[in-house]
Amino acid sequence: MSRFEDITEMLERGESAALLTVVETSGSAPRDVGTRMVVTRDDTYGTIGGGTVEGLAIDKAREVLTGDSAPGIRSYDLERGGNTGMVCGGAMDVFIDRVQGQPRLHIAGGGHIGQEVAALGVELGYRVTVVDDREAYADPDLFPDAVDVHHGDYRDRLSEAPMTSETAVVVATRSSTFDADATAAGLDGDAGYVGVVASEQKGKHITDSLVEEGYSRVELASVRSPVGLDLGGGSPADIALAILAEISLDRHAASGDRATRLDLDDLVILRGGGDLGSGVVYRLHQAGYPVVVTEVSEPTVVRRAVAFGTAMYEGTVTVEGVVGRRAENLAEAIEHLAAGEVSVIEDPEGTAIDRLDPAVVVDAIMAKGKTDTGTRRDDANVVVGLGPGFEAGEDVDAVVETDRGHRLGRVYYEGTASEYDGEPGERRGYTHERVFYAPTDGRWETAVDIGDTVTAGETVGRIDGTRVETEIGGLVRGLVASGITVSAGTKLGDTDPRGEDVDPAEISDKALCLGGGVLEAVLSLR
Repeated sequence: MSRFEDITEMLERGESAALLTVVETSGSAPRDVGTRMVVTRDDTYGTIGGGTVEGLAIDKAREVLTGDSAPGIRSYDLERGGNTGMVCGGAMDVFIDRVQGQPRLHIAGGGHIGQEVAALGVELGYRVTVVDDREAYADPDLFPDAVDVHHGDYRDRLSEAPMTSETAVVVATRSSTFDADATAAGLDGDAGYVGVVASEQKGKHITDSLVEEGYSRVELASVRSPVGLDLGGGSPADIALAILAEISLDRHAASGDRATRLDLDDLVILRGGGDLGSGVVYRLHQAGYPVVVTEVSEPTVVRRAVAFGTAMYEGTVTVEGVVGRRAENLAEAIEHLAAGEVSVIEDPEGTAIDRLDPAVVVDAIMAKGKTDTGTRRDDANVVVGLGPGFEAGEDVDAVVETDRGHRLGRVYYEGTASEYDGEPGERRGYTHERVFYAPTDGRWETAVDIGDTVTAGETVGRIDGTRVETEIGGLVRGLVASGITVSAGTKLGDTDPRGEDVDPAEISDKALCLGGGVLEAVLSLR
């Protein structure tokens, strides 16, 4: 029998196989170009030369069958010191391809859902079998001509049906007892997919009954129940689509992600692009959420090297590899998101929330309860506030603790965060001393740059000619942008006494901790 006949026979049984073909040789190769063999999960047919080289090729073929390796050419060196351990001389290239058999779909139950699953299965190229113990529902006239319809006991009939890893068994009978019988038949047949149309409670009842029969919890963990992807809709046709979508997802080991790069259903609008809010932006962006940051026209961002708000001055900013880009309007903002960037837009009132209808709103303005930022619980499906000034369960869905200490980053789903005590974080014994503030109203001009090393008493900038000095020596970790008008008491920057041990372009531990808290809240509440 030829290798093509071998494969044809397997495909008719619904099995998958790997076809190995020698495509190039040199020297003393054991077989000629064009020699073929077939490899399945358990067997081999034919030979491409035997020995170590064939054993290695068979191993690779089974990796291709399981999806652990991609089809393609594998090269084998038959010289001493080569990748085969053989010394006969020469070399051989083998093309390994996966050939899938016609997938089978066995349906237990010929009711409304079974009929829709069968019809869609035929359209998708499955070889469909339906079993029902009721004669009225085992009527071929209810199904497309291509469907094999059987009347009889679910377990008996399904046990007789051919099953491979390319087989899906969908269970939709009228009774949990029959559901259990059909599920057991699918497990016994090593079907690649077994799904049960059942509620969580009914599914648990079926599982418990099969455990009593001797099936392990590990085996039963592979059973899909409730069955199908959450695609919406509740009609039999909707359910059939959800089931076949899940079967296809599993069969092709696909992700189920949207093909389009940008999914605004997951859009996050974050109000405030300072360094703490930017830690949140970074975490969300890395988790795959598109993020728009709203800011004022001249934000008093201190740690500008790690703040997306810096884009308001410079047009673009890169924070640990993530690009933030200023947008002049919402259309431009969407373009930035489609390019995989964070979009930063002037919008102090948060009007983009109404226009873009985000899934999540995060208030990172850090007003600390001193002013009402306007964020409300009905702004999005999930609304999160950072720090004091919010009450979870009332004006937001969750509050993330911003006070350093044991509770930093903790998410409150009821209540409030710790009140702001006005105390900067301690660095080598320094708190207030490391921060410098505006002594008066006026236009701020810098005299140093972020990353510079300064000494105590050194001038770091001026406000309309009035000098601003640092109290301690160290590294300038943060500095408000030069040329903006500030009010007396505005935080202008900070000096870190740890000096060059600190990287001002690295997101702080506190900011990342807050980002983790927000990510928890988003995943939990969505």
